[in-house]
Amino acid sequence: MGLLSVATFVLNALTGASPALAACFVGANLAQVGTFGVLFSRWCPSAWGAGGREPLTGVAQLMRLLAAAVLATGAGALLGPTSVWVLTGHWSWLTALVWMTRNTASILLIAATAFRVGCLVSARRDASSSTSSDTFPNTSPDVGDPTGHAVVAPVRWPRGGQVIELTAALACSVLAYALVFGVFEHLPVAFPLIALSAWIALRFDTTIVLVHDLVMGVAAVLLTLAGAGPFATIADDATRAVVVQLYVTVLAVLGLALAMGRDERDVLLARMELSTAASERSAREADTQRIIAEEQRALAERAHRQAVAARAEAELRGELAQAVLESVEVGIVVADADGRLALFNRAAQAWHGLEADASLDPAEHAGRYDLYGADGTTALEAHQVPLAQVMRTGSVTGAEMVIAPAGRPAVTVTCSGRRMGRADGTPLGAVVAMTDVSDDRALRRELQAARARADEQADLLGAAFDASMVGNVHLDLTGTVLRVNSAAAAMLGYDAADLVGRSWPQVVHPDDLVVRQRAVREFIAAHRGTRTGVASASGGQVRHLHRDGHVVHTQVSTAVVTDKQGQPLYLATQLIDISARVAAEAAVRGQRDVSARLLRALSDLGEGVLVEHEDQITYANDALARLIGRRTPALLALPTSLLLVTEAEQEAWSARRAFAPGQLGATASLVTELRHADGSSVPVEVTTVPLPDAGGRATLTLVRDLSERMRDQAALAASNEQLREANRLKDDLVATLSHDLRQPLSTTTGFAELLLEEWDQVGEDDKRQYLGRIHRAGRWANDLLEDILTMAQLDAGAPAPRTARVHLPALVADVVDRLGVQAPLVDTTGMQDLTVLADRGHLQQVLTNLVANAFKYGAPPVRLSARRRGDQVVLDVIDAGEGVPQEFVPRLFERFARATTGTAADQKGTGLGLYIARELANVNGGDLTYQPAPAGGSRFTLSLNPCTTSVQDPRDLLAHAVTLVHDD
Repeated sequence: MGLLSVATFVLNALTGASPALAACFVGANLAQVGTFGVLFSRWCPSAWGAGGREPLTGVAQLMRLLAAAVLATGAGALLGPTSVWVLTGHWSWLTALVWMTRNTASILLIAATAFRVGCLVSARRDASSSTSSDTFPNTSPDVGDPTGHAVVAPVRWPRGGQVIELTAALACSVLAYALVFGVFEHLPVAFPLIALSAWIALRFDTTIVLVHDLVMGVAAVLLTLAGAGPFATIADDATRAVVVQLYVTVLAVLGLALAMGRDERDVLLARMELSTAASERSAREADTQRIIAEEQRALAERAHRQAVAARAEAELRGELAQAVLESVEVGIVVADADGRLALFNRAAQAWHGLEADASLDPAEHAGRYDLYGADGTTALEAHQVPLAQVMRTGSVTGAEMVIAPAGRPAVTVTCSGRRMGRADGTPLGAVVAMTDVSDDRALRRELQAARARADEQADLLGAAFDASMVGNVHLDLTGTVLRVNSAAAAMLGYDAADLVGRSWPQVVHPDDLVVRQRAVREFIAAHRGTRTGVASASGGQVRHLHRDGHVVHTQVSTAVVTDKQGQPLYLATQLIDISARVAAEAAVRGQRDVSARLLRALSDLGEGVLVEHEDQITYANDALARLIGRRTPALLALPTSLLLVTEAEQEAWSARRAFAPGQLGATASLVTELRHADGSSVPVEVTTVPLPDAGGRATLTLVRDLSERMRDQAALAASNEQLREANRLKDDLVATLSHDLRQPLSTTTGFAELLLEEWDQVGEDDKRQYLGRIHRAGRWANDLLEDILTMAQLDAGAPAPRTARVHLPALVADVVDRLGVQAPLVDTTGMQDLTVLADRGHLQQVLTNLVANAFKYGAPPVRLSARRRGDQVVLDVIDAGEGVPQEFVPRLFERFARATTGTAADQKGTGLGLYIARELANVNGGDLTYQPAPAGGSRFTLSLNPCTTSVQDPRDLLAHAVTLVHDD
């Protein structure tokens, strides 16, 4: 700020500004910089340059950058030009507009270039220290990269043929600017330069686009200031500055919109590829775990047979019975990547008495949810909360705390949790499991009694029991461990001696304990009295707690051992560790969840997504369904995606799936059309990616709506056509002025000079003749200027008519009288006594033109008639001339249109009269048309809106008279 203030003050002082004015400009610049910084940081907080680390991508962020630039320069404009007005007394809105356009274009180009280069340098520095760059050298770190690096779309530096294309594009840019600003500098043909900017934006990296637009924009401004180019033809300096700066702004916005939109799409595709690769790795790991699990099951079967033989040798008879243990409640807390709460399960909600509040700052969790230390009285600090420890260290095990909300019983829990991440290492959040250990204290008091009972049963297990590779546990009917082999103890991190005598439910996960105990009790009751030694086995998956606190997933088989009378003696349980398989399945589910989120995100961004196996549609998102006016279930029911394509595009649609062997990347984008449900066609751009490991011929297709782009192109073509039409009309006007105006002026000046030089020698008759010709030439020039001025008023906007009642017979008589035409030459016998609602001055000008043209291009007599026709009044002007040449009729009412054959070829005129007459008729709610007269000649028909009240009413006559006096 200090350097900016000094530089602004010194430069303004050196260029002649007073110290006070220079100080005001310092304030204006500081206000502009401050406003831009505040708005850009608020609207784009994650962008590099606004305090974040991400690049500018997408049209939405471009619009925020543009809005911040416009508002910031507006703040500066309020201070700068206003200060000039206060100190000098001179205010100019054009000066303020120059300020805004100049500074907006500068901020847009220079700031965007600086942010882009800075973000690339920062990302390259971070990538050089990140291991992810070694794994994926051609992609940028994702948002969730644990290194915290920014998201940067793959840099499109030109290679191979693109170097030649870039050289050609730059050469074309230099040549085009040289032609437009040098050779054809007086022609308004700057618009082709926009196409060059679009070429660069569509084909090359955003950095190249920014540098190109910056250099070309500076060149356009400098050449215009030097007096070259189409903008230099603008006479006013301020207006010329505004126009050229607006041109530079349009170039910048167009180039950035195309390039940043492409960057946004590339980032999404890169993320999708990373997610797909991670899913494939997880699937392979799941296959490996499945093989290991099958081998473990084989070992378990062999161990089971050995255990049965051992129990037979020890005269233990019974039939194995399985009991299903349903999960018991455990509190689950889930947080997002920022540590904010995302989920409480039912148990956690019951303990806290509250739901998860995502709006809380992590530092507020301990106070809001009444968290205390293990003693139940010391309130936890923010960093001591287990969830905070997980976010900080990555995991926590066995952390004990007390949940004591006011008015609710306190619950003592042990917490275990870990931080979650995606396959590429991006942080996803954290999960903490809370186990209620309030009853554990009471269970420990019963431990000694349980161990005493276990000692009485110690000899029931044989050597085969201890040597088994499968975990074996004998429990009494209360759940106390009687005997456990080394495999089962090691599975839970214990020595066998440590588990004997303990209550087995202590090592069962709380979520599985209650249901499991109920199932075992029911199983025992159902087999009480069975005289076989072992009841039928019952089992399922049960979670156990390792000694270090983590969960061990096991496959459990339990049997009730009975005596000869069928009375239960104890329970025999076998354990197989399946933690690796469960973890693999969870990882696969997590990857599927990430993929589902990514597909939903593409739908939210408006990108249609279509997944096909062979030709059958297996997935379609809501964005695609909305695009073609169908419902998602209806799309999934289609037998082939060809039904979505118009007949003309089906061959191209099928060809998009023709991949080269081993190809993994996306095909080139294809512009095609899809059928809408209403029968119309929707232009789209599709990009197809093969899914080689999805089974069969599977593809993923991204569909982007091109309707808006097509409308923009059509609007641009229409604008270009309007420019060409404006140029043609300008040329016609210049030709008319140079030819038709020069002749009356030459006549006037020539005869005036003759009279001035030879006044005394010229006779009275000649003087009268010369003055008459001067008078007629002056009227000719005046009529020409009146027509041109009227045309200019019509171009600026239709003049609002002063509508009033107009008596047609009176108006016609006044027009004939003003033209000085002899009465016998005009036949008005067909004029009915009618009144219309219109602007009297407009109607007088229209009739004057029509009657004058009838005598000028036609022949007397001229007949005027008025009558009603339906709900309108029509007035005909008919002459007895040769009529309008047939080939000229289509152009009769065009401006500057004059016939080159017939009577009109020898008459003087501008070609504006009939154009103006028809426009004025339209302004008054009517119309003017032409058709040949039945007996030869021309017939012009003027249609008008009638007045509902007869003009013969005395009040109408009075109003009509007042209107005539006012117009005169």
